Amino acid sequence: MNTLIWFYITITILIVAITSLTIWARKSSIVRTYALSMATIAVILSYISLLELLSRPKPKELELFNRNAKEVTLLHVSWLEEEAIYILIEIEELAEPRLYKFPWNAEMAQKFDEAIEQGRENGENVKISNPFTSDTEAKKTLVYTSPAKPMEPKEAPKPGITSYDPEAEIKSYENKKKEFEEYENTDQE
Repeated sequence: MNTLIWFYITITILIVAITSLTIWARKSSIVRTYALSMATIAVILSYISLLELLSRPKPKELELFNRNAKEVTLLHVSWLEEEAIYILIEIEELAEPRLYKFPWNAEMAQKFDEAIEQGRENGENVKISNPFTSDTEAKKTLVYTSPAKPMEPKEAPKPGITSYDPEAEIKSYENKKKEFEEYENTDQE
């Protein structure tokens, strides 16, 4: 989302710059009004279109920055038969998961679904080797489950009170009483 905000700011600055050239040029007031209204409409439509893009899956062919990822973690798979496969993946370098649209392939959809199911049963992550490549050799996407993460080491149990000694409390009161009496004796001298 942060990247999208910077794209919107850049587009808005460019629209304002071009519009300001038109407004400050020696044109009639009708042309100036027309340019200002078109700029306003362009800024609003670009904002709406960028927001609408947020909820859409990105086609695999349009991936630019993460095209060379060695492997990704498959989080979810869904499909429309004879239309497309939608996969939600997590790329190591990115903090947020991404949704992609892949061309329909029944065999690949079956592999993804089986891997997700097996990963859930075993509590493991499902990894895919570079799903964005167009190389025919690499199109045989390797799908596997990664080993389960080891559990965090447990802390050693802390010793607690194992038994209650009612005499211990009485002894501590007696010691305090003796200290107080000694203190009073020293004050009186």
